[in-house]
Amino acid sequence: MPVFPALGKGADSIANMSNYVKISRKILEWGWYRDEHTKSLFLHCLLKANWKDGEFKGIVIKRGQFATSIPKLQVELELTSNEVRTAIKHLKSTGEITVRSYSKFSVITVVKYDSYQCESQAESQTDNSHTTDKAQPINSLLTTIEEGKKNKKERKENKSNSVRFIPPSLEEVQDYCKSRCNGLDAQAFVDFYSSKGWMIGKNKMKDWKAAVRTWERKSQTRQEETAKHDRISEVDSW
Repeated sequence: MPVFPALGKGADSIANMSNYVKISRKILEWGWYRDEHTKSLFLHCLLKANWKDGEFKGIVIKRGQFATSIPKLQVELELTSNEVRTAIKHLKSTGEITVRSYSKFSVITVVKYDSYQCESQAESQTDNSHTTDKAQPINSLLTTIEEGKKNKKERKENKSNSVRFIPPSLEEVQDYCKSRCNGLDAQAFVDFYSSKGWMIGKNKMKDWKAAVRTWERKSQTRQEETAKHDRISEVDSW
């Protein structure tokens, strides 16, 4: 099995990794183990796959998936186009991966990705220690390449997306109710939630239009119950 370079300088960079891919010795019994191209591609897929859901060019890339292309894999693995295509065909035939193609790239899914992940932080620390002390390449603990960058990017996106809720004006609520022809009392809606500090239960309101639609459904339910009660009363009066 090829020994992969650590993401950093020296063996210490591996020991300090908190997330990694597990490679069992059972891989020695794997049918494609002696096929260098297929084996290299599969290990490459394990290392490139997202460890958590992400996004690429408007496409959701889930945990265990990554976006790539034949030319990119050629460069990364130093293989020819035919060698890459043959290796992909092998892995698809035995259910190791699936491939979904788009116009300019493809998304590869490692079918049993979770089985290559650690089950607990304690196990992670133990295995990291064993790797440093015993230097066993086949059980090397390797982080996914994009993990650190994605964490930083997601933190920035989450921060920018946390927009402060601004209560609507009476006119905005009136206009929205008119557009839905729901006949709701916009003033009553604004007065009610103003008295609550624009809270829904214990949580700050995030979408006042959704709250209007909820009022709308409740109003319709009350009207239906009232109409049903009136019909029953009319029958009883006979």
